[in-house]
Amino acid sequence: MGTPITTIELLSFDGFDQIAALPGYRPDNPLCQDNYRKILGWYRFPEKHTCCVQRPGGTLCGTPHNHGWVAELKDGSVTILGADCANDKFGADSAVFKDIGLALNAKRERERQQKLEHLLGQGVEYEQRLRDAIARLKVARRGIDELLDGVGANFRSRIERMAKSGNASVMVEGVKTRHYSENGKSKQENSVIKHVVGSLHGLSAIDRQQFISLTVEMEHIRVAFIDAKGAELLSRTLRSEIARRIEQCDPVLMRAEQLESMVARFLDNSAWPYCFLTDDRSERSKVAKLAMKQSGVQGSREHAKTWLLLQEAELCQRLGVERIRIDR
Repeated sequence: MGTPITTIELLSFDGFDQIAALPGYRPDNPLCQDNYRKILGWYRFPEKHTCCVQRPGGTLCGTPHNHGWVAELKDGSVTILGADCANDKFGADSAVFKDIGLALNAKRERERQQKLEHLLGQGVEYEQRLRDAIARLKVARRGIDELLDGVGANFRSRIERMAKSGNASVMVEGVKTRHYSENGKSKQENSVIKHVVGSLHGLSAIDRQQFISLTVEMEHIRVAFIDAKGAELLSRTLRSEIARRIEQCDPVLMRAEQLESMVARFLDNSAWPYCFLTDDRSERSKVAKLAMKQSGVQGSREHAKTWLLLQEAELCQRLGVERIRIDR
């Protein structure tokens, strides 16, 4: 039977020389279920070393590994076994398999504790980073709202629908009318071609709820750093909850950074496709003014209306159609 494992007992080996220096270590020392006593710890090296699990025929496994386990045998000697071989060569009911499961849990718990200590050691810095990230997200969201609200409700509604559907393409319909006579009567027939005037980037930044949930999550983590300073006075359950939140600090900060980047992509869109998201005249003149400015032309909204008409006329000429209409 294996010996019960505690986190304190387990060792971490970063170099093979550390294992070789252990009392009782012998190279090519066979390990089997019958002579196994306990797991001493785990190893991970840049170089590979051969596994010493004994096959049924008596030979050693010999598979090279750069990570695995260090085991003590019943005679007090020490040997190594590769991580994969430990899982493959011993049954689920074996002491080796069970002890490795316990050791894995202990390893993860130690790594978690080390990460937590590292985070707490930089608590003041992380608190500031969280405050800064919250402030930047508020500014980023304000930038989106100023654009959408500054144009109008129809424009905002169309953008939000596009964001939900995931369709980033802005399409227009070019209409060409054919006039003809039939039975002495004048008739006309419209033909329509669809044309993509552009695609919008960063539409996933439109969803307001992600800003709210991410800001709340960062605020909870920031408070957890503060609460951790007196954690020894709290219950074990509360300490675990504080630790769980603090551990999410780096991933949450990364998500905030990604969201900021997405907002920047959205706000950096060309305004030209915006001109074809709504047929509201007032809203179109606003985005036309923005598109005109991006093209290097300054002017009022009245100038923008004329500019847009000229741009549409050029588009009609390129497409060989008579007029442009918005594709809903």
